[in-house]
Amino acid sequence: MRFRLPLLAVALVAMSGCSWLPHHHAAQRDAAPSTPAPPVHQSLMKSMVGDVRYELPQALPADAYLLITLADVSKQDAPARTVAEERIQPVGASPVDFLLAYDPADLRDGVDFAINVRLQQGDKLLAINDARVSVLGRSGENGPVSVVLKAVP
Repeated sequence: MRFRLPLLAVALVAMSGCSWLPHHHAAQRDAAPSTPAPPVHQSLMKSMVGDVRYELPQALPADAYLLITLADVSKQDAPARTVAEERIQPVGASPVDFLLAYDPADLRDGVDFAINVRLQQGDKLLAINDARVSVLGRSGENGPVSVVLKAVP
């Protein structure tokens, strides 16, 4: 019994000291002037899915690639602004599926968007979509979309 009482007293003092430390630091933290943290931009990426169909008069070169672009075409008197771009290489047999990821914040105040696709070999254009493929915004779909390419002579 002689050893239990001092041991109990030491344990009680140790436990009260442990519980005092977090409150002490919290009081200091609350008393210190704090500046608001800057807002954190958190956006979730979205995606547009679809397929590209093409027919070429010649065999597809091994180094050919597809360049798929999501563009803001809202302004008639200005060049289209690229929102997202995906390069697919090697190109498989037609149709070729694609998934184009974009940040919704990059859409900004645009209201009309289009998917543009080019089939290229280096700088040489092999095929392109000659019809507008509207997506998102006021005049388009959310996907999936199908893009038909026309061979360039």
